[in-house]
Amino acid sequence: MPAKAISGAKMKHLLGIDIGTTGLKAGIFDLRGSLIGRGYAANQYLSGPTGSAEQDPKAWWVGACQAIQTALNDSGIGSAEIAAIGVCGFHHCPVFLDSQGEPTRPCIVTHDVRLSESYDDLGRQGILEPVTKLSGSLVTTGHFPPIYHFVRRDDSAALARTRWIMLAKDYIRFRLTGRIGTEICDATGTNLIAMPDQQWSGELCRLVGVDREKLPEIGTPSSVFGSVTKDAAQASGLKAGIPVVYGGGDSHCALVGLGVIGSGEVGMLLGTNSTLRASFTGYVDSAGHHVWKQQHVVPGKFTVSASSMAGSSVLSWFKDMFCGEYHSADDEVYRKLELLAEEVSPGSDGLFFHPYLHGERSPFRNPNARGSFLGIAHWHKKGHFARSVMEGVAFCIANCFDTINDIARRRNEQISTVRTGESGGARIKLWRQIIADVLGTPIEVVATEEAGCLGAALLAGVGIAEYRDIPDAIGHAVRIAKQVTPDPGTSAIYREARNLFNRVYRTIEPILYK
Repeated sequence: MPAKAISGAKMKHLLGIDIGTTGLKAGIFDLRGSLIGRGYAANQYLSGPTGSAEQDPKAWWVGACQAIQTALNDSGIGSAEIAAIGVCGFHHCPVFLDSQGEPTRPCIVTHDVRLSESYDDLGRQGILEPVTKLSGSLVTTGHFPPIYHFVRRDDSAALARTRWIMLAKDYIRFRLTGRIGTEICDATGTNLIAMPDQQWSGELCRLVGVDREKLPEIGTPSSVFGSVTKDAAQASGLKAGIPVVYGGGDSHCALVGLGVIGSGEVGMLLGTNSTLRASFTGYVDSAGHHVWKQQHVVPGKFTVSASSMAGSSVLSWFKDMFCGEYHSADDEVYRKLELLAEEVSPGSDGLFFHPYLHGERSPFRNPNARGSFLGIAHWHKKGHFARSVMEGVAFCIANCFDTINDIARRRNEQISTVRTGESGGARIKLWRQIIADVLGTPIEVVATEEAGCLGAALLAGVGIAEYRDIPDAIGHAVRIAKQVTPDPGTSAIYREARNLFNRVYRTIEPILYK
């Protein structure tokens, strides 16, 4: 079906909703991808045992309504001008609903420390290896199998009351439309599909102990799923009847918002964690690599992801712990830290920082890893520490990039650039340059602060045929704002520094981080 003409005077608008672990965003875009209104609501953690991380799905819906209303007010348009809605959200974490659509228990979020024991228990039972092999994707502590195993073992009463198991954005879409369902991107993130198959695997369900009848039917991310109900319209300020598409995982919709859908293209998400996610045509054989694989939201594409637990949250921690004398807004404090770090030479004059405040994923896969400053001397000042934090995270990103690069080379493909948006840590110009220098690869910065919301909105536009397909949507709505070019001399310094960074960690790990 041909795309409809994109005119200026009577331009329609698309709403993208992105639920993350820390907050929920709503963004309203015109058909050329310009953000005209946005809203945000923080996601609160429930009180519980030390190290637990649980959230109430019903509170997500309250936050979604607040964010949608704020976005509508910010945009200055009426809800009748919203042509379609797309939703995206964090992967892996199951939501349990009874037959009436009420949550039977809180949602356990990926960094809940109790999941380490659950993960180890699956390993002792000999379940992890066959699940990884059959699903084609690595399982780690914060993924679906350990979370489900924890609930199955420790909250069997809630599981007995459960009629439906879905993911976070599926719950928001359910509250919008009153219908139950999921889609292939998030579904493959559960390790319950034997990729490249497109349906739930009976064998994987048996291994993990999931009742197949409790899993929703699987749809296509850019297909229309339903429409906004009268109840949802009254709660959110939207107009009843607006089409809602299936949507997808937050990182995959962010890839669409960055224009990363071609084979061998890579997107970098420098948020709470750091994630590199590459898009490839066809299923990817990643034998021997510790990576996560999922179906892309783009038909025929699969993604490979390598992720570090260290991201912009590490610099936020540094700001909160050591910058109390700066009585300024957060953005001003980060700018002050950037100015101090700019005065320091690459390599921070011998100061290293291992940014493993929350353990580490790729490549070390050690939830017990911890952070440390090394090589502190009397001449090191705050700028040295700030720069070493940025460099430590960049080294972690480069470790992930090595894995992605190796997979691309085995497919005879070459990664020439990495794309990111203007949000999270990527807003800091110096940090972008450090990462480009460490990777030795150019970074293209896309002109969007809300890549996830934009990607979800573009899927909605495809669903109602405002665009021919996802590539057409990207052609109309995604623009490169700037390119960061690595400096060869600085890259050489960082190659040596990263080698030492990794050698020191491997030496310390068996002593301190067993």
